[in-house]
Amino acid sequence: MQIEKIEFDQVRYNPEVGAFETLIRVREEGRTYSYPTSVTATLYEEFDVIARRLTERAAKAHRAKVPGLHASRPTTSADYQARVAEILADGTIWPRRGGPRIAA
Repeated sequence: MQIEKIEFDQVRYNPEVGAFETLIRVREEGRTYSYPTSVTATLYEEFDVIARRLTERAAKAHRAKVPGLHASRPTTSADYQARVAEILADGTIWPRRGGPRIAA
């Protein structure tokens, strides 16, 4: 497994805890994983240092056996539709009556 791409949401400074916070998306093998990430630093820290530390923290969480809080989704809507069709074909869940229509 190799990380293909890492993307940041807007990086914010939280003065209450003295940390920079963001949601980082890691793309790997056709899936996108999202990790809420923060690093403690002063408001005047260089942004390059903050960006590197946030990236390292997200990559470490991504490689962990138990990654903690994260979200995962297919990278493209075609992947999403294929996964939904797979779940429905498996029979473990059924679409709710009157719920959203999912084209398989």
